[in-house]
Amino acid sequence: MKMKRTILLLFASISLAACGTAASNTTEQETVTVTDGRGDVELPFQPEKVVVFDNGALDTLRALEVEEAIIGTVTQNPPAYLADFSNQFENVGTLKEPNLETLAELKPDLIIVSNRMSDFIEQLEEIAPVLWLTTSVDDYWTSVSDNIRTLGTIFGTEDAAEELVAETETHIEEIQTVTENLDQKALVLLLNDGAISAYSTGSRFGYIFDTFGFQPVDEAIESSTHGQSIGYEGILEINPDIIFVVDRSKAIQAEGVDQMPLLDNEFIQKTNAFQNDQVISLSPDLWYLSGGGVESLKLMMDEISAPFE
Repeated sequence: MKMKRTILLLFASISLAACGTAASNTTEQETVTVTDGRGDVELPFQPEKVVVFDNGALDTLRALEVEEAIIGTVTQNPPAYLADFSNQFENVGTLKEPNLETLAELKPDLIIVSNRMSDFIEQLEEIAPVLWLTTSVDDYWTSVSDNIRTLGTIFGTEDAAEELVAETETHIEEIQTVTENLDQKALVLLLNDGAISAYSTGSRFGYIFDTFGFQPVDEAIESSTHGQSIGYEGILEINPDIIFVVDRSKAIQAEGVDQMPLLDNEFIQKTNAFQNDQVISLSPDLWYLSGGGVESLKLMMDEISAPFE
């Protein structure tokens, strides 16, 4: 009898141990380590209350179908393709400055920012963990695809993220088949409050050349966020075959929004671009206020390739 009782107790202890192991194996993951603009960071896994200060990240979260986690974003002057979506959420400030009081009241689990908000990261971290998504002018698509995968890792949607990356890569290859057959050289101009800035490779709009495949008219143009100041004679001197125009004033809804009359000029009219009806105005809210997201990148590729298909 004693032996039988000992055997029963042994089985009972093994059974309890097994239950304990099963319980530990089903413990939910609480955090995940990803790489952002600061390096490796530990962030909440599958956060339920997220604030987003970047339109590209916002449209990627929608594409990943995790929008139920979003509680706040920038609702002031959103790009048209996000207007109905972003207005569903609490307004948390602007793309450049957060409303810290509103954030404290919302008590988010995660705050997502881009470079525009980088100066506030330390203050934001006092409220919630921060994910700082960046894009590279040297390898734009790699940085964007990394961001998509990072969001997939955080929200437990890795497979969906990989599908979005693959679909976007296919779209990029399609636009490259269009641009590789163009013998025309392009220039990007940003219009802002009466001034004109030029952009080429390695710049804010460098992905037009480096990723989409358009040929730059002058690679020597200064590579900077704000572009290189240029005048009418300078534009005619390099004489682009294509001019892509982004009206920043219109994007931010400044007074006197329409800057396109700046290009109603005899020097511009002598360029190959004007002569061949290739002065192309891009949607300013899309190109200046967004980018770096799944949806925004697709819209950009559709818009910029349409005149050449």
